Amino acid sequence: MDWEDPAVKRERIRRNMDQRLARGIEEINQRMQRVERRWEAEEQGRRLEWEALAGRLMTAEEKHHHYNDGLLRKMAVMTNEQINILREFSEEMQHHFEENQAEMRANREATLKMLDRPAPG
Repeated sequence: MDWEDPAVKRERIRRNMDQRLARGIEEINQRMQRVERRWEAEEQGRRLEWEALAGRLMTAEEKHHHYNDGLLRKMAVMTNEQINILREFSEEMQHHFEENQAEMRANREATLKMLDRPAPG
């Protein structure tokens, strides 16, 4: 049994949750920035490759068309990364939920054992 003051325990849990949330947000931001930097490098490479194949620089209209195509690719890449992040978050939350359920079950069984009652089901 834990005899710690409930208010202190709640505050510690809240502080830990806030710290984990801040770390998670920072990690997500870093991942999105990495994806964006990779996309920018790939777009620069595509433009240079096009200019090398065409043997000339792009016209303003071609640059605009290339930019619009690049934005569509960027949206696709960023959406993929966001879906991966959400999937990982969902798996982590499911894992924490299962851990909490197991802990609550163990606490309930320990309490019932102390009271000399059989555990339900």
